[in-house]
Amino acid sequence: MNSSEIPGAVLVWVSEKEPAESAIVELESLVTTLGYEVRAVISQRRPRPDKAYYVGTGKLEEVKSVANATDSSIIIFQNRLSGTQLNNLEKYLETEVIDRDQLIIEIFARHAVTNEGKLQVELMRRKKLLPKVLGQGAVLSRQGGGGGGGGGARRGGGEQQQELDKRSIRREIRELESKLEKLTRDRALRRKRRQKNAVKVVSLVGYTNAGKSSLMNALTGAGVGVEDKLFATLDPVVRKMNLNGREVLLVDTVGFISALPHEFVDAFHSTLEETVESDLLIHVVDASSANAAEEYDVVNSVLEEIGAGEIPVLTALNKCDKLFDDPVVPAAENTVRVSARYGFGLDELKEKIAELLDILDI
Repeated sequence: MNSSEIPGAVLVWVSEKEPAESAIVELESLVTTLGYEVRAVISQRRPRPDKAYYVGTGKLEEVKSVANATDSSIIIFQNRLSGTQLNNLEKYLETEVIDRDQLIIEIFARHAVTNEGKLQVELMRRKKLLPKVLGQGAVLSRQGGGGGGGGGARRGGGEQQQELDKRSIRREIRELESKLEKLTRDRALRRKRRQKNAVKVVSLVGYTNAGKSSLMNALTGAGVGVEDKLFATLDPVVRKMNLNGREVLLVDTVGFISALPHEFVDAFHSTLEETVESDLLIHVVDASSANAAEEYDVVNSVLEEIGAGEIPVLTALNKCDKLFDDPVVPAAENTVRVSARYGFGLDELKEKIAELLDILDI
């Protein structure tokens, strides 16, 4: 596809201080993963967001002008927007507006393959859509209702439709949660059977695009699809791994990222339980990343958030074939340097996994 055929996007970032370069690069990577070309990045420093538009009116005019000048079809805010702000921005800018949460949700939607993954994405979408529908209420109230009668003003057609939309979305959320709860129960039964059979579970965790799927393939021959994109793997993959005659299960699931949307943790609760119930975690780090230390800390924070902070961890410094110096990550007690691409360090990694599992059996 020619660059002229790729839809353009304008990124907007509002904060009290200048955003870190690594954070901007991450946002640009997310936008590229969704299939857009970043044509401009606009930032504004302000102590608190504008209640109506998040940015000030002067900056709003700049955003509109730049979007028109660059022929961009979407405006993406790094900041989490309220439903009212989203509605106001789309009306003023006369183009599609989403925030970072919606951006991640749409990436997930493209990568969901299994029924569970698709249900999780739809739950995230509905939970994100509801505030936008509720935010229309402020707009409708300013526009006024219908004529008087019966001792009070009648609600206008727009308000009636908003109430119907709100009820419909809440009903859909309940239905999706019910379906996911059933899948959660089914997953729990499978875990109980594994535990009864004394099968150890090892989960791969890491920042998105750290190379977890590549390492899964290298260790098990799983044949998991590998792409140089964020969130290329969304649905969990479980494969058997042989450790000197001992069979364990290796689990690969969605990668983590900084400032995960709240909807993500809620919707992916059942999938993340696989990580929480693991006997051992392999924290896969892209040792060649310029932001390896920050990404390492983000993953540890997410593990704490989902209740997996106390599980034993083995750190796999991946992509060491690209390193010329020592990796810039905090020293960890159990660390192995590997290259999933070239097979370097895999035997040592397997030996370390077996050693730690033996210790856990004591």
